[in-house]
Amino acid sequence: MTMKVHLAEAVRRLFAAHKLLLTSSNPDGMLLGHKRGDLFFVENILPSPSSFFPSIQKYLSLSQILDHQILGFYSFKTNESKIKKLLCPLAYGKIFLQLDLRDDGQMDIKPFIIEYEKAFFLSPLKFKSNR
Repeated sequence: MTMKVHLAEAVRRLFAAHKLLLTSSNPDGMLLGHKRGDLFFVENILPSPSSFFPSIQKYLSLSQILDHQILGFYSFKTNESKIKKLLCPLAYGKIFLQLDLRDDGQMDIKPFIIEYEKAFFLSPLKFKSNR
């Protein structure tokens, strides 16, 4: 089965606003939405002040508060230490979007799913867009 990611147009606008407002701090966060079959529907975002989630306990509490709608994570400034933090049991099966908002206003999106086979790793996904 080929997994895909669909990003709501409102989420694209939220990403652009998030990037604009948080250029000097940590432009990372969580993706909210639902999964249907082989398609992840990203409907909203939740910016995070501490690289995706501050602690396992706070992540679990957030998940409960948000009715288990956390689909995954995103980052505008991806680096090896951020990816390493995501490669853990807590994030297994979640998606990760590596984002780059270009000067022309367009956004480059690289979607992944966090998988496990003897070690955790990022596996590329297909991206579905209305544009």
